[in-house]
Amino acid sequence: MPAVTTRDLLVVGVVLAAIYYTVFALIGVSVVVTEILWLVGIAVGLASLRLGFDYDRVRFSSTLSFAAIVAFIYVFIIALTDLEGPPMAVALVFLPFLSATAASAVIGFVKREAPPAAEVAKPGFERRLRALLFELDPIIWVFLVVSVAYLTVFLILPLAYMLRYSFVSEAGWLGNFVSIFRDPSQGFVRPYLLPGDTQPYQLIPMGNTTLINFYFMNYGYGTVLNSLIIATIVTVFATVLGVLVAFVIARFNFPGKDLLRIIAIIPLFVTPFVNAYAIKLLFSDSGPISQLVYLLTGGKYKLMISGMAGVIITQVITFYPIVYLNTYASLINIDPSMEEQAENLGSKGLRLFLDVTMPLALPGIAAGAILVYIFSLEDLGAPIIWRFDKVMSYYIFSNFLTEQAIISPTAAAVGVVMLFFAIMGFLAIRNYVSMRSYAMISRGGRLVSRARKPGLLASLAIYLGVFPLVIFTSLPQISVILLAMKVLQPFGWTFVLYSNPATYLESFRMIAADPQVFNGILNTLKYAATSVAIGVILAIMVGYSVSRVNIRWLTNLLDSVATMPIAIPGLVIALGYWFFFRDLAEVTGLSILNPLDIRAFQLWLVLIISFSVRRLPYVVRSVYAGFQQVHKNLEEAALNLGASRTRVIFGVVFPFILSYVLSGALLGFVYMATEVTTSITLGGLKQDQAPVTFWLYMYTLKATATGIQEAAAIGSLLILIQLIAVMIIILVFKQRYAFIGV
Repeated sequence: MPAVTTRDLLVVGVVLAAIYYTVFALIGVSVVVTEILWLVGIAVGLASLRLGFDYDRVRFSSTLSFAAIVAFIYVFIIALTDLEGPPMAVALVFLPFLSATAASAVIGFVKREAPPAAEVAKPGFERRLRALLFELDPIIWVFLVVSVAYLTVFLILPLAYMLRYSFVSEAGWLGNFVSIFRDPSQGFVRPYLLPGDTQPYQLIPMGNTTLINFYFMNYGYGTVLNSLIIATIVTVFATVLGVLVAFVIARFNFPGKDLLRIIAIIPLFVTPFVNAYAIKLLFSDSGPISQLVYLLTGGKYKLMISGMAGVIITQVITFYPIVYLNTYASLINIDPSMEEQAENLGSKGLRLFLDVTMPLALPGIAAGAILVYIFSLEDLGAPIIWRFDKVMSYYIFSNFLTEQAIISPTAAAVGVVMLFFAIMGFLAIRNYVSMRSYAMISRGGRLVSRARKPGLLASLAIYLGVFPLVIFTSLPQISVILLAMKVLQPFGWTFVLYSNPATYLESFRMIAADPQVFNGILNTLKYAATSVAIGVILAIMVGYSVSRVNIRWLTNLLDSVATMPIAIPGLVIALGYWFFFRDLAEVTGLSILNPLDIRAFQLWLVLIISFSVRRLPYVVRSVYAGFQQVHKNLEEAALNLGASRTRVIFGVVFPFILSYVLSGALLGFVYMATEVTTSITLGGLKQDQAPVTFWLYMYTLKATATGIQEAAAIGSLLILIQLIAVMIIILVFKQRYAFIGV
């Protein structure tokens, strides 16, 4: 009997979808029919395993494995929301294929984890126990206990508290989630578009010219689905753009290459809110894009972007360098012989890239895509500036702005939903990467680079396509500086030059004279410095334990918990902290921890803890890389000569990794000083202790010329801090500066 193929399962899915849609068109929604078809689809998928479904064909196919992940996320959302009509029909198309793939993956995982046949005798229990006790000497115990306790108390428990309160509802313990996914009137999930979304744009007559206002969707499909739609679109476009730029820089040598590399990372200089405002100016009715459309159409049309479309464009421009940096790192580490062998066998051009280069670079591409997806879900700046409040991040944020400072369990439920989709996307893409083999003989193992001189068509594409596109994506940061110097005007796209040079620094003098901003800057420096100190101590504990202790399950667990914050939206952590510290204050009587007691509440303590946890992965990564550079034999030699473990770590190993520790501390300081989500949410509870990013948000909201210019001045200071950090890490510590990566 021939094996069941993916095409066979999709055909069965199409039949199920056709039956469903026929019933739906004739009698409307039928819960019984829907449930029966779901059971049939799952049963067919499971039965295909007995009939020889070839899971390896899916597992080792980029297209099919990626389609399986997308289908899983889509079908899962449909199951949660119970959307009827066409969405349900599409889910039924993929259901048999997804059922077979998921069951095969689970079976494969179980078999892979099963203990192999013991061909070699394992060491006895006594020997393993002695080895374990030798590994876990007192200093290691201290490292493990302190790091695990800190992360448990200030990461795991706050998330658990948020999860607990998400189930508080008068309608039953699942009432909040039922309301979110099954009640369209709540505005979280809608299976239909409202009348204002019948077309993605609006035509506005302006004399002889027509203004095209492209907004994509005014209301969309509700808060939850809108966030997923935006995150998906942003991830796709940012990944395509990031891979394109990375490939050009990694595979071609051309005049201006170093300049292109520098320009490509400019969007990652964090300037919250005012950066989004600058992008809004670029796409306003008087911005350069509108003027270009006006010229190309002979004055008939102008173009402006607003709403959801503006949020998407802002996030793509802001986040695509994350994919670029991770992809570039993967491309330069690919063994050149792999591509050369493919070329010798006749593969070249696009086929070579799709069949060889991209699969080998996939870990970097997927890592960047994961981060873009998560950052898009939690982004606050773009929705606030573009006034698109129908996303999860804005909903959670608005709950921190209530006069009573009381956060509803519904907000906690939305936070759990955001966390769930972030973690699911993270695990799904990481699982996709781990299913494939990336073993190479060497990593970039030859002196002659694969980079070559581009031909005529490639040169035209680089200089007329890639260069202008990358320069355009750097305009927001440049515009921030011009806004701060009052050269670029806050309303419209006009430039002004002044005869008095002092005018260019007027915004900087104004923020220096503002006691609130000055206090916010001092708060930021104090919080970031203290958080860095905590982060470095934890990073040394975690990095040393993970790199030196040979207890795989323990080190894997510690490493996962320490890097977990990178996959957790900051708004979710802020929510968890609010619930956690409120209850902790009630139990302990410490009013300084109670966010409801505004007079006694000490925001600085919560922010320091938050910064140290949220930005810990960046410090850990740098310190762990340092420990990897020091061979274990060096420590063993010192131990054999009678040195204690403490003296070995701080007297022998630490001098070797000092540059890694300092660069990690500097990197952590930059990210902590520019942290946004917890700063503006928790910062609003006690403004005299708020960091500078909170005041950046407040000045941007003023919507006055002076307010925008002062916000731009604060943003320019943040750019300067980051630029100094880049120069120190590159020139002093002689290390490649990585903004964000895994």
